[in-house]
Amino acid sequence: MVFQSILPPHLTHWFFMIVKQLFAIALSSTLSISLLNHSAMACTRILLNTNQDHVVARTMDLYMPDHPKIVVYPRGIPRDGAVTDGKTVHWTSKNGSVTVNSLGIATSDGINEKGLVANLLYLHDSQYENRDARPGIANSMVLQYLLDVSATVSEALAELDKVQVVSVKAAGREWPLHISISDATGDSAVIEFVNGVRVVHRGKDSAVMTNEPPLDWQLNNLKRYKYFGGTESLPGDIDPASRFVRASAFLKTAPVPKDTREALAEVYSIAKTVSVPRGAQNTSVGVNSEDTWPTLWATLADANNRLYFFQASGSPNMFWIDLGKINFSKGLPVKQISGEDISLVGEISSKLKIFKNK
Repeated sequence: MVFQSILPPHLTHWFFMIVKQLFAIALSSTLSISLLNHSAMACTRILLNTNQDHVVARTMDLYMPDHPKIVVYPRGIPRDGAVTDGKTVHWTSKNGSVTVNSLGIATSDGINEKGLVANLLYLHDSQYENRDARPGIANSMVLQYLLDVSATVSEALAELDKVQVVSVKAAGREWPLHISISDATGDSAVIEFVNGVRVVHRGKDSAVMTNEPPLDWQLNNLKRYKYFGGTESLPGDIDPASRFVRASAFLKTAPVPKDTREALAEVYSIAKTVSVPRGAQNTSVGVNSEDTWPTLWATLADANNRLYFFQASGSPNMFWIDLGKINFSKGLPVKQISGEDISLVGEISSKLKIFKNK
């Protein structure tokens, strides 16, 4: 999910200026991917839609432990957007949700009781809109906002029109991010901030999201490969462009699942093809990257049956929460459990513990 430059600080600004110039050239001439992958940035999100099932798989790849907590929020929680310029948004949650909290700061993934699924991934070239009069929402809080107040993709996009996503520092640094959302009807959208403009991709083009470059480039790049009318074989590397091609190709050729179990298994099998093992090196840039980020955990979200699965890469076990077993009534306590607990397996709603803010 996160990018960290391998260059000395005094060269970083120069380097990114060069990369942006190369990116502009690539859009018109399909420049070689190897010129654009300046690091092993990570995270992948995949949506598999059928007539009856709408399931999402997501991997979280990071250069440091994010100490994930699976957090269950009831309805009726008052919140603010964590923007300190005096123009932050305030709201009260309408929906209960099950989320992953990363670094003790950000809601990075989750599903709400209405079946809205939201994922937050890294996009290094994100450039947020110039600050205006709209109430602000921190980019680390935007997923929680959408899960709290929206039931569908349409509602979530309408809510985003009312606020302005603002980049704030978390864990001592900026986190340029992009957003994917989907709902129980199979509707889907990817929201990016490119050159200071919010860009929304909706529908079939938003089924896969990785990282750098932005989605417009990724979709155009697919045309180079045999699965999409081109001549090149599938790339096997771990960089975002290669992962995007593989995930898109395998999603395209996946057989129609007979039931929800098969749908979940298929989307998870695709996610495994783009997961990054510990010790992997990104060879597509011509040198071994010093900051290749391994997959820390993965989630599966079943929007129709309101099931949310989690597996840490360091655990052989997958566990899940059946949202139908959760009481989301207003006034009930927030509950959580550590995603690093390797003893967890199966449905674990009864093992959730009341959150105590020390």
